[in-house]
Amino acid sequence: MSPRALWLLLGLILIGFLYLTARSWITPELPPAAVASHSLPQGGCPPNLAGTAGRHTDLHTPGGLGFTVIAPLNYQPDRRYGLLMVFPPAGFSKDMSEHYYQLTQLGNQHGYVVAYSSAIPLSKRALALQSEVMPQVMSQWCIDADRVVFTGHSDGGSLTTGLTLRPGQSSLMPSRVVISAAGITEDDLQQEICPAPTHVTVLHNPEDQLFPGYGEGTVRWWGRCMQCSETLQTEVSGCQVRQCAQGKLLRHCVTTEPHTRWPAVTSHIWDWLDTKAP
Repeated sequence: MSPRALWLLLGLILIGFLYLTARSWITPELPPAAVASHSLPQGGCPPNLAGTAGRHTDLHTPGGLGFTVIAPLNYQPDRRYGLLMVFPPAGFSKDMSEHYYQLTQLGNQHGYVVAYSSAIPLSKRALALQSEVMPQVMSQWCIDADRVVFTGHSDGGSLTTGLTLRPGQSSLMPSRVVISAAGITEDDLQQEICPAPTHVTVLHNPEDQLFPGYGEGTVRWWGRCMQCSETLQTEVSGCQVRQCAQGKLLRHCVTTEPHTRWPAVTSHIWDWLDTKAP
């Protein structure tokens, strides 16, 4: 990369970060917890779990990473809730991340405990620290292991990918992952071991300012990894879906938003998370 191109790339990153930081200063208060409106299965969790309803801030993993958990207002410890684990873009605190994604209230309404972690620069240490969040949540709240979802944009998408491929201290695979604008190439993925099949959604703008064309390579790798059919079906969302091994789905959503934006197609995320493969 030429010096001029490198400075342009750094400038785009700085502008995007400043834009999102400025938005966080003028965003309204964090959304309150909501009531779960879905019927949830009963039993299957250890007794005497400490987690309770509502918003829980200032939580920390054993390694010191801060995170927030928001459980539905009608949370009951004998019901199994989904877990929506939301990973942050670069430089975002857990509060900034919650402002950015706007997933709290609908997540609660769909029967999910929602967790947001704070960012640290991507590295092996970052993967290790972020991998501690899910076990912490599951040790305190009653979580359905079949409804654990990882999602994130940019660095958050890279974390979602990395923690699916390298789960760290947890042996539990997410049941679904939604990866947006991740900075991981097909060549990067070639170095990884294919995990057990899971439902995978990849969101990427082919003309992304930072990671142009990365999404297509990511989808190719997941398609080989999960032994997906070449037959494509187009959803109402406009995303293309392929059937894969063990009844899993691979979804590819071509987005148009700039790198700094969480894609509008994520308004369909609740259909993706709770709709079973045909």
